[in-house]
Amino acid sequence: MEHGNERYKTSKRNFIIALILLLSTNALMGIIIMHISKNALKEQIIGRMLDVSNTAAAQIDGDDFESLTASDVGSEKYNRVYDTLSTYQENIKLEYIYAIKKTDSGSFIFVLDPDKENPAEYGEEILKTDALLNASRGRADVDKEAHADEWGRFYSAYSPIKDSTGKIVGIVGVDFNAEWYDSTIDTNKIVSVILVLVAMALGVVLSFSIMSQNRRRFEAMMKRIDKLYYESLKLDSVITETSIKKLQYLPDDSSKTLKALAQGEEEHIIAKSEYDEVASSVELVYDKLNKYLAYIENEVDTDDETGVSSKISYKRKSSLMNDNIKLGRAHFSVAFIDINDLHRIYTCFGYELGDAILYECGQDLVKIFGKDSVFHIMGPEYVVVAEGRNRADMEAGFKEFDKKVMNYNFTHELEKGIVVAKGYATFDKELHNSYREVFIDAKAKSDKNRNELFKMDRGETVVTKNPNTIKKSEREKTKEKKK
Repeated sequence: MEHGNERYKTSKRNFIIALILLLSTNALMGIIIMHISKNALKEQIIGRMLDVSNTAAAQIDGDDFESLTASDVGSEKYNRVYDTLSTYQENIKLEYIYAIKKTDSGSFIFVLDPDKENPAEYGEEILKTDALLNASRGRADVDKEAHADEWGRFYSAYSPIKDSTGKIVGIVGVDFNAEWYDSTIDTNKIVSVILVLVAMALGVVLSFSIMSQNRRRFEAMMKRIDKLYYESLKLDSVITETSIKKLQYLPDDSSKTLKALAQGEEEHIIAKSEYDEVASSVELVYDKLNKYLAYIENEVDTDDETGVSSKISYKRKSSLMNDNIKLGRAHFSVAFIDINDLHRIYTCFGYELGDAILYECGQDLVKIFGKDSVFHIMGPEYVVVAEGRNRADMEAGFKEFDKKVMNYNFTHELEKGIVVAKGYATFDKELHNSYREVFIDAKAKSDKNRNELFKMDRGETVVTKNPNTIKKSEREKTKEKKK
């Protein structure tokens, strides 16, 4: 499994797209935040302007103000209003504060202006704005746009002056420098832009840092996956080496399955990115390990030498039979099979042939009784635990098995044919209290059968390849009896 820089192209493109989306989101959020903060600051400034104008208007005596005329300039009641407005002019950060009246013609004129340097004269007309008109109707308001006159450029707040009956008799106007207002808004905007840029810069740095860390992690992960993959190749070798002895004796389908497992099934997938690379690599290793696990699970229950059920399976089976006996639902037969003279075959013809004979005998038993019923115990010995089979079933099964043994003897070039001793016993609740007692009966019958098949005094096999040899041996027996 090779990994080059090509696999990172797509992920880099994805990273760039994600980064662009991140920056765009930050920019959008910055614009929204600036807009919100600007409006909030405007509301704050407007509120401050209205607080000044409302407070000043509330402190003016409306009855005195209504009666003021040009001739009252300098009078006591004029000075009371003047002093009130002058206090605000001197102590609060504003440009101008003044009092206004609406004339019968609908225009607005200055009544009082406490400015020290260039005050407006009584009766001088003032520029009419929407905020001023709203104040004349009883609602305090602030100009939405700055306006300019001979005194400068301002934002103005207006609040109505009311007499003791609640009648609107005048208006207090407060001017705030437009440059101060705009600079405050601009300063807030600059701060917001700086914060957005800082956030974007941090986002870019963090993104590259995370990408770099992920790259290192991916590379480390890929190295580990590669190591795991190459370790799995060692398992391939182990499976091949431990199974090669029986591959030639397996049926074609089983042999191909085992070889495919041992050799592995590597698929070369062109990864579009490191994510695809990791996914395909993990999937490949997972598939191999999954097959190994299935193989191992099968091997635990399968005898490697013969292909029938293993000794571990036999222990579980015998335990199950004991449980069935205790529960009163046991119905089974046990057979003990011993391939005699196998040691001679190993010595004279080689271990390959001996293993082949042992394997083929096991497979013949499997065809007759089923794999779940046939167990290889040790050496040349098999045990059959056939559930649901009685004496007649076992007799019929071993007649078929005898035919297979005979056929093997007649079709293979051996000095002497193979001899298979066997004996079976069927569970009888009157005779047997446990599985072991049934097994002992079957083993005893197998031993008896073995003695019948061998001439114990000469150690010569009775069953041979050539039936004429058997007839000749019988003739020699008859002659010896006559003598």
